[in-house]
Amino acid sequence: MNPSESGETELFVQHIACANNAGFVMSFAIERANGGRAGASGRFPINQIRSIDLAQLRFGDQALQVGDRVFPRVSAVAGRTRNGPSVAYAPNGQTATFTVRGTTLSFTVRRT
Repeated sequence: MNPSESGETELFVQHIACANNAGFVMSFAIERANGGRAGASGRFPINQIRSIDLAQLRFGDQALQVGDRVFPRVSAVAGRTRNGPSVAYAPNGQTATFTVRGTTLSFTVRRT
């Protein structure tokens, strides 16, 4: 469901941050809604945050365009992978922060 269908306001951001409030070491990458993955946070432990600047990413030979939809793809070390909700890209300096909670086999990724 896109934000206009749910009644939510569209969120345009330049950075995506993930806060690890889960019970595991994690990493995340950025995935484009229409395909492709880029950026990598590297592994990081509980109670830490990592951020990725979307303006620096390349999907193949293409940079993101204003309005492109992206989302964090979170991976638990020795566990599952989950996608967070999508946001729209704009080079505006704003950050969307996502909180990860749960265990390696059952966790959530929510925008805060």
